[in-house]
Amino acid sequence: MASKTFYELLKEAGELHKLKSHDYASDEDPFANYRFAGQMSKVFNDPDDSGFLGRIGEKIYRLANIENNDKVVKNESIEDTERDLCVIMVLWMSMRKDRRNKWKDQTKSQVPDPSVPSSRS
Repeated sequence: MASKTFYELLKEAGELHKLKSHDYASDEDPFANYRFAGQMSKVFNDPDDSGFLGRIGEKIYRLANIENNDKVVKNESIEDTERDLCVIMVLWMSMRKDRRNKWKDQTKSQVPDPSVPSSRS
C-alpha cells in the first residue's frame, strides 16, 4: 500500500518547483540556471568558494531571466533576490576572511621568533 503522505509531499514539491522554475529557468532550457551556476562555480579552485559562486550564479541568472523576459515573478520578489545576493556575498566574505586569518595564524606559528636564540650555532 502506498503512503498518501508520500504523494502529498511529492505534489507539494512539484508545485514549489513549478513556481520557482518560472522565475529561475526558461521553457527552452529548464536547467539553464544550473548550467550557468555550474560555469560560475569553476572560476575558483577552492570548493568553498565554488559553492558560494554557484549560489550567486543561480540568483544572478534568476534576475536576468525575469528582467530579460519581462516576467512577473511568481515566487520571491526581485528585491528578495537582491537581498539574497547581498547576504550570500557577506557570508562568503566572512568565510574568506576567517580563512585568511587562519592562514596568517598558521604562518606566524611557523616563523621563528628572532628574540629566541637559535639552537643552531
